[in-house]
Amino acid sequence: AHALQWQAAEDENKQQIAEAQAKNAAAEGGAVSYADGTYTGSGDGFGGTVSVEVTVSGGKITAIDVVNAANEDAAYLDKAKGIIDSMISANSPEVDTISGATFSSTGIKTAVQQALEGAAA
Repeated sequence: AHALQWQAAEDENKQQIAEAQAKNAAAEGGAVSYADGTYTGSGDGFGGTVSVEVTVSGGKITAIDVVNAANEDAAYLDKAKGIIDSMISANSPEVDTISGATFSSTGIKTAVQQALEGAAA
């Protein structure tokens, strides 16, 4: 049962990522710049929904906070949070997931992509 849930969540995340990438690519036209503000988004992690808050200042991602991941395994979530520094450095959610915490980091990544859909400058 877990394998089927896992596969369904993975398929849904891949679809959400593809849609967000298409929107972001269409909005880019060069260097990515986001409208300043605080944005929220959510994505499916290993244990359920992961919610984030993304702060944009000066057109760049300056902070990403996981605000809710109640059903995530703490060890996976801690490891997955390593993706946050990568996204801030890249000023983009388009970074590799964290090996050993693939689903939790994908949940964070999807949540950030969703949040940034509202921030396209």
